[in-house]
Amino acid sequence: MDAPPKTVALSWGELLAKASKRMRVSLTKLKHEGSGYPDLASRLCEAHARKTKGKPSQSLLKLKRIICAETAWYPPEDKRLKFASYLEKVAPSWIITTNYDQILECLLPGASFSLGPSDTFTSRKGLIPIFHLHGIRTDPESLIISQEDYVALFRPNEYRQIRLALALKESTTCLLGYGLGDVNVLTALDWSSKVFQGKGQAYPREVIQVVRNTKSAQEDPYRLENGIVVVEVEDIADFFDEFVEAIPRWKKQRSRRKAKIKEVLNIFREAAPDDVTDFLEDGEWRRNILAALPKYEIEFVREFEVFLNKVVDQNRKLSSRNGAFREYAKGLNMSLDVLSTFECGKFPPALLAAIVRNMDRLARYIGEGVGNSYSASQLWAERKSELSKSMVAELRAIAGCHRHVSLEELISEL
Repeated sequence: MDAPPKTVALSWGELLAKASKRMRVSLTKLKHEGSGYPDLASRLCEAHARKTKGKPSQSLLKLKRIICAETAWYPPEDKRLKFASYLEKVAPSWIITTNYDQILECLLPGASFSLGPSDTFTSRKGLIPIFHLHGIRTDPESLIISQEDYVALFRPNEYRQIRLALALKESTTCLLGYGLGDVNVLTALDWSSKVFQGKGQAYPREVIQVVRNTKSAQEDPYRLENGIVVVEVEDIADFFDEFVEAIPRWKKQRSRRKAKIKEVLNIFREAAPDDVTDFLEDGEWRRNILAALPKYEIEFVREFEVFLNKVVDQNRKLSSRNGAFREYAKGLNMSLDVLSTFECGKFPPALLAAIVRNMDRLARYIGEGVGNSYSASQLWAERKSELSKSMVAELRAIAGCHRHVSLEELISEL
């Protein structure tokens, strides 16, 4: 039995060489120093149009149809199963490819769907979108191959260019086996870092480039001047093997993180009397709890607001007793700790509103006169400087809108 033919994906230059033979145009005569592949593709179409006395647009469509026919390759079964297993374990949220072929779809049957360059970059629950940035072989007209195609691609309002830059800006992106030779991707990277600039990041965002180096691959990753992290490997499979091996360790870390979140959430949800009392009176324990809030704000803030209201209610009841002036100091100390937990611009609005209401209540009893809490007054003198200028301005704005007169008077000196 004959051995199965070896299937090798053709490079851009090899695709043009094959197409030129089928179009019966000498590619060698069209090449000149400094000419890129898009320019060469355009020259090929112009030469074919002159030869056939047709239009360059017709020749371009013929070129694209030939390329679609020449990219009808699929991986052998052993490779397909191997790399399908890799992708299943890595579980990417989305895939963007500059390839025309559908090898990736072949690796993810039933778990992915194709998007052409004219489609919006959408996702469906449980499926991985595979966005073909330069077109897909099932739609010849979508292919980006000629100089004219690239000119259209770089229009200021071109959806693909903007969407790619946004995807790089909003996600951790791994470039597999890609040498960053395409100006389309390079421009998107530049836009994502220079044009779409954001001061803060609430999530990890890196561009990691896995580069094949069969001769002298560096063992340790390194960072380029443009911020890209480069990982050199002798084979892409080696990278996947190492990555897949690390996944269980990462899942274990995530499990510990979830357990920690659950532990703190249970404190908030159950609001046991002892925990409410400790949060009010035990400063060290309270600050340890508060330290977790900025890290897991989304998971915690709703439950913490309910818990905080119970703490405030208890403080109100205790301070209402005759002569219980120290309870006002405890409530103030707790409130100032909460106010220092978040940066002013990142403070959850509902939580800030609850603290401001409590601060207004406490402010009525902070002073040196009859009926005031001396201990609360002393504590305010010691800690008021901890409030940032931006936080003071925000407290003053909220107090003004809600007519919290006592709080306005308290912070008027700041």
